[in-house]
Amino acid sequence: MTFAEYYVELQKREGNTPLILVEAWPHELISEVESDLRSAVAGQKLKGTLCSLRPNSSNQSIGNQVEEFVMPKITAGLASFKLERCVGAGYPDRMLSREGHRIAMEVKATSDWNPADSNRRVLTSSSEKLRKHFRPPIHHLLCTVFYSLDNECASIGAVRLDFLEPSSPVSVRLEVSVSHKLLATGQHHSFVIQ
Repeated sequence: MTFAEYYVELQKREGNTPLILVEAWPHELISEVESDLRSAVAGQKLKGTLCSLRPNSSNQSIGNQVEEFVMPKITAGLASFKLERCVGAGYPDRMLSREGHRIAMEVKATSDWNPADSNRRVLTSSSEKLRKHFRPPIHHLLCTVFYSLDNECASIGAVRLDFLEPSSPVSVRLEVSVSHKLLATGQHHSFVIQ
């Protein structure tokens, strides 16, 4: 199933008239987002920075701590776009915006990027937040922060951007998830910032 097909089916299941909730990325917008985020990551010198972790943190907790460490730094380094939390539970975590155009942005963190890994990465199970906070055209960006563990710290390695398209493959269990394998084989644009 594709990301666009999922949202049509989900809205029907929710009892909503289906709206277009995922649209193709214009090449110019991809370049602009990629450039601003690349500059933010480089300007904040994220690679190699250490995120202190709470003792005995689970993998999920580590991922959340890495996100809370990295996102304010990226936000501070942006020149063209504004990055803010998307209020409320569920997808998306954040909004990347400029001149009134909001991009749905989800943040994940991993210590083991493997393009053959088919473990699910849950994105969404409801259209409510998206329908409430976004207006067409709605573009979706998945930001994955790579880190390695170093004693009681996570060392930040890189940031991967996946510009999800209507045709991006997704796994559906009444929610949308991606895996490293699906992201690696998807026909959407992605970029790794070193």
